[in-house]
Amino acid sequence: MKISVIICTRNRFDDFVKTLPSIVRQTRLPNELIVVDSSDERRLQNYLASQTLPFPVRYFHTQPGLTLQRNRGVRECENDLLFFFDDDVTLAENYLAEAEKVFVEDANHEIGAAGGKIVNAPPQTFRLNLERVVFSSIRFFFGVVGTRNGKFYLSGMPSHPRRNQPSGFIECLSGCCMSFRREVFEKIQFDEALAHYGLMEDADISKQTLDAGYKIYYQTTATLLHNESPMNRLNVQRWAQMSVVNYDYLFRKSWAREKWRWLFYAWALLGLFAANFHSLKGLKGTLKGMRKVFSQ
Repeated sequence: MKISVIICTRNRFDDFVKTLPSIVRQTRLPNELIVVDSSDERRLQNYLASQTLPFPVRYFHTQPGLTLQRNRGVRECENDLLFFFDDDVTLAENYLAEAEKVFVEDANHEIGAAGGKIVNAPPQTFRLNLERVVFSSIRFFFGVVGTRNGKFYLSGMPSHPRRNQPSGFIECLSGCCMSFRREVFEKIQFDEALAHYGLMEDADISKQTLDAGYKIYYQTTATLLHNESPMNRLNVQRWAQMSVVNYDYLFRKSWAREKWRWLFYAWALLGLFAANFHSLKGLKGTLKGMRKVFSQ
């Protein structure tokens, strides 16, 4: 199988430069690296041109928009497997090799996508641990995005795998480390209605993959760190607003036809309030998102 690694980036030169070495150090090198850049300046293009790398690199500059950039990356490659990574990750040296095994060993050709395991250490202070436990419990209770089993809640909200969860089938990919068979994109594409930051685009592409008849596998031997750059991230109020607006859009797109789910939808919206109750800006963003949703 041939592998294309696709990285979409915007104004994160320093983060990208830290990510690239972990791709170069892979025991199984990609057959190409595709960089889709929407930065205000083309500093990254000049940097890549100055580097001697053990695989070909193709650079494209586009308008901003994560889903738009990812679709451009898909259109530009024809290899068997497409790996999407954020520009602020550090891959274990065997990440590509371990993830590739999922597809090579899939004798029935049922698996369309796979995700790796994010191994960031949990917060170490008592306060941060307490906040993590409290708000994880709130999210679980209301069926809002959080750590559970890597499957969708009845509300249509995604969940992340538990830290000790073994390899196996899941339903929700994490956007920082997704891989697909190229053929999957003959049936689906990233939704460009999720503009700019594209919050929850990973949940949407996961649901599309499942609806296209494929399975998704969680490969715990393919590990990485997600360093979560502070650059180009939404502020608390904007994040809270977009959480409501994008969730509403995706629910109506993918789940609303099952009428019984509307009760869980309403419960999840209440959960977004509860999850932001500790933050005035978060509450303001949630309210603004609600007004936008219900004024349509």
